[in-house]
Amino acid sequence: MSDDQRFYDFLKQRIGLDVASVGLAIIERAVRQRCLALNMPDNDHYWQRLTCSHDEQQALIESVIVPETWFFRYPESFATLGRLARQRLADTSGLHTLRILSLPCSTGEEPYSIAMALFDAGLVGHQFKVEALDVSPLSVARARSALYGKNSFRGQQIDFRERYFTQVNDSYQLAERVHEQVTFHVGNLLDPTLLSHHLPYDFVFCRNLLIYFDLKTQHQALDILKRLTRDDGALFIGPAEGSLLGRLGMRSIGAPQSFAFCHSHEPVPVARPVLAEPRPLPKP
Repeated sequence: MSDDQRFYDFLKQRIGLDVASVGLAIIERAVRQRCLALNMPDNDHYWQRLTCSHDEQQALIESVIVPETWFFRYPESFATLGRLARQRLADTSGLHTLRILSLPCSTGEEPYSIAMALFDAGLVGHQFKVEALDVSPLSVARARSALYGKNSFRGQQIDFRERYFTQVNDSYQLAERVHEQVTFHVGNLLDPTLLSHHLPYDFVFCRNLLIYFDLKTQHQALDILKRLTRDDGALFIGPAEGSLLGRLGMRSIGAPQSFAFCHSHEPVPVARPVLAEPRPLPKP
């Protein structure tokens, strides 16, 4: 076993990380940073600290997972959410409170975008609630503060900032009416007991997470996501993850650029081996 293999194995076990998806250099750099922060002389001493300290385990995870997110990333997903939400409320005569889940929620830009999109679609506060989950306590704490810098506002369409934020020095504070629609929790998607006592959600956002897992972990995660999504609900994923969902019993809802999928009640096709094309027999 190499000096660093134990750290790779730790991250795989704790958060399901496929090391190849982030690169060995990222993990090695994170280990070096934690060694320097703790004045550890080498990896062996740091490993001893890591194995007996939950706080340090979380610190290493925080060093490896650098959140990259901003408000209304993939904007068509939020436009589609608004249309689906209005239709769901119309179908239930407005008696159903929509439940939306965002995970991993990182520093909160996605779940707050969900709430703003639903307000923009004409919903009012009592018609929906958003739950948000992330493995990082630090990210969840930042999300709860709802204070954001300019890097969280990207692209040309940032008029929502005028409607839902107040400038505070060089930052922007989210309006309380949006903030109160979202509840944050610390948790891991791969926890088999995750939200096990909760009813499935109308809409689930889990974008750009599956690509960091190996195939076995992707299947495990998707089984949980399917359980968390109502039979008539929608699961929003990242642009590179659609082919996986198609192979595992979900289908696109047909909204371009929204990356939204629903349960497919058709049998999942069995993968067939790819056979080489027959070649002509050599002439005698």
